[in-house]
Amino acid sequence: MVVSALIALAAPFAAAPATAPAPIPAPLGYTDLADLTLAAPVIVRANITRAERIPDSQSPGIAPGRARLLVTAAVDAALVAPGSVPPALTWLWDTPLDARGKAPKPKGRRILAWVASPAADGKTRLVSTIAQQDWSQPLEDRVRAIAVEARSGAVPVITGVSNGFRADGTIPGESESQFFLSAADGNPLTLVVTAAPGQPRRIAVARGDVIDESATSVRPDTLLRYRLACTLPDALPAKAGGGDPALAADWAAAIASLGPCGRTR
Repeated sequence: MVVSALIALAAPFAAAPATAPAPIPAPLGYTDLADLTLAAPVIVRANITRAERIPDSQSPGIAPGRARLLVTAAVDAALVAPGSVPPALTWLWDTPLDARGKAPKPKGRRILAWVASPAADGKTRLVSTIAQQDWSQPLEDRVRAIAVEARSGAVPVITGVSNGFRADGTIPGESESQFFLSAADGNPLTLVVTAAPGQPRRIAVARGDVIDESATSVRPDTLLRYRLACTLPDALPAKAGGGDPALAADWAAAIASLGPCGRTR
């Protein structure tokens, strides 16, 4: 049976009665979207054709203020997929109740869904509790941009900082610190912090063994900024030169310029 087969995929959390409406989640920021997009083998734009509520007694782990729906959606387009995708997909979706304690009626909605690789019959599961979102063109454009940038391999998965050094310039107050980052692809990646009198520190990232003017600044809402801000430690580790106050201060300035990771889920 479709319902029982999909219920088996639900996360095994302790069940709790739904007694009050759950808060409506805020729109997803770049970091949450990147988390979803990098985690999902399949991302589809689809139209919900059917949504059947599963009784709470058959919904293990359902959180208070939520209802579990069995969603069937007609696939409009696959944004990311390793191969062909069935024309219709089915999954379980835990959705907030409204102010009256009622489940929404999402039939007819156009959505984006981040899902596991589906079976031939279309059964699948959402990769996260937030992996079904109402569609909009700006949302789709942002997801496509993240997927394309990730697929290009231009921004490696950063795993940490291995070493750093600082050199003073030719005039007082001028300096450059270089922090050598480790990456999953094994290629060199360097975070460069340049200071000059009367100017804010310049933060840039260089690929390769030579540090020159090709080092690029870190722009917001990019995969590079996401992987730096969500991976690097707030304080420079001792093994990477954290015992040097000036070097540690430049590291702290770089981390501050990146801003917080921004992950909310």
